[in-house]
Amino acid sequence: MPLRLCIFLLSVCLASASAQQDAKLAPAPDLGQFPVLQATNLNDTRFQLPQNFGGQLNLIVISFAREQQHTVDSWLPAARQLEATHPSFRYYELPTMSRQNLLYRWWFNAALRSNTTDKDLRSRILPVYVNKHKFLRALHVRNDKKVVAVLVDQSGRVYWESEGPFTEQKGQSLLAALPKNP
Repeated sequence: MPLRLCIFLLSVCLASASAQQDAKLAPAPDLGQFPVLQATNLNDTRFQLPQNFGGQLNLIVISFAREQQHTVDSWLPAARQLEATHPSFRYYELPTMSRQNLLYRWWFNAALRSNTTDKDLRSRILPVYVNKHKFLRALHVRNDKKVVAVLVDQSGRVYWESEGPFTEQKGQSLLAALPKNP
């Protein structure tokens, strides 16, 4: 067998073995599970999450600091448009805070209420007070420095996730995750 052919066959075998090894090392991505939480929206309606989310699939835009609101707002036009075209789709905002005392929770919720006059938007804002470390770990989120958007069903299964502000590319990716026949 000519030397060139042997080298070629050896390189093909090594490349194939390397690709198989890489496939074993890179399992399919696991997007986590939305944890069971209790929340009250800004209209004082209580929710048991994720089962009380209103859609079969729900976009949840999660923020961790007041400074992230601009990023949250970047998702809302696309979320409204998707809800208008997909009857089984809903969206929510989840301002997420560490557990605080009752007085702080009351003050924070009152501040959110006074800044949000739209009753429909108030129904979609669900402040949650959680152990952030456990919450982030359940969703497989690395940290709370960026806004996270997740697509979940009422059992908490996560179908899609993204972080940071909305972009057209993220919008197309989200759209691809939705059922084709709304």
